[in-house]
Amino acid sequence: MASEENLVRALDLMTIAPKGKMASLSAGARSHVSHMRRVVDTNNVVAVGISEKITQGKRTGTLALTFYVNRKKPLNKLGAHVAVPPAVPEAISGPEAIPTDVVAIGRARLEVDDLPNPLATRNPIQPGYSIGHVDVTAGTLGAMVTRDGKTLILSNSHVLANSGLGKKGDGILYPASLDDGKAPKDLVAKLYDFVQFKVGDDFLNHVDCAVALPIAKRMGDLQSEIKDLFIPRGTIKPARDMEIVKVGRTTGETVGTVKDIHFRFITEYEGVGKVGFLDQVFCTRYSNGGDSGSLVLDRKTKKAVGLHFAGFPDKKGVMGSVFNPIDQVLEALGVTLVTKAIS
Repeated sequence: MASEENLVRALDLMTIAPKGKMASLSAGARSHVSHMRRVVDTNNVVAVGISEKITQGKRTGTLALTFYVNRKKPLNKLGAHVAVPPAVPEAISGPEAIPTDVVAIGRARLEVDDLPNPLATRNPIQPGYSIGHVDVTAGTLGAMVTRDGKTLILSNSHVLANSGLGKKGDGILYPASLDDGKAPKDLVAKLYDFVQFKVGDDFLNHVDCAVALPIAKRMGDLQSEIKDLFIPRGTIKPARDMEIVKVGRTTGETVGTVKDIHFRFITEYEGVGKVGFLDQVFCTRYSNGGDSGSLVLDRKTKKAVGLHFAGFPDKKGVMGSVFNPIDQVLEALGVTLVTKAIS
């Protein structure tokens, strides 16, 4: 069985390897890499990653280079130039055989939406409830964080910063506009900072995140405990088969299981363009539209593991949800997760 290190090496060659790295390969390996990259670039392939191979609905215990597709197509409907081979060519994998797998999951969508039955309130200001930039429908308040002695609200960029189209100082509504939040009475914070997206067809982004600074008169309403759960006890790195839990504006408390920690995909941000993400965490479905920004936690340790931002809602596929690793979110924003009650 191939080592995970070798699987990651093969995945990198097909997605992010620079020209210099490609030039160092043999002519045969370069040819195979070019073919595999053409497969990755086909319209039906929506993501690539590394997950346990499933055969006839059963787990095999073997990791595979996984091609996630919008929908599966019969081999006789595919040309040889776009068909996923049963294994990674030996010129790329080396002596360790690397199997492939094809999993249908539909197409990605950001999960800020207009679904009904929201978790929405005006007081307290608490993780799990509806929140959003004044020009955004509705997302979820993820957690409280600190920076430079200030307590800040954490969620996605596409929730608090209108996907980077907003400006620092813009108003934040709690609840969000879709949930009857209105300015000025429901303005609770101002956009403080966000990570700008690198736009294009390359896998260059690691996070979709932003923070907002609560207005002075609402500071006393902040709570760090996630609705119906607990205060996060720190952070932890994601791992396959980890059981996770989140509370979101639309679906409330739900659970899922981590399947892939090297998930790479490209999705469209309205008004921004295509944004490619590297090494995200793909899970069984735990979310729906409006849950973007939810803090994802490891059920066993009660530590934060990620920040939810996207899902694959095609009912015909093995649907899934995706989150940013939380440590990358905190590092990108220069913030620290609040792990005790706010006094």
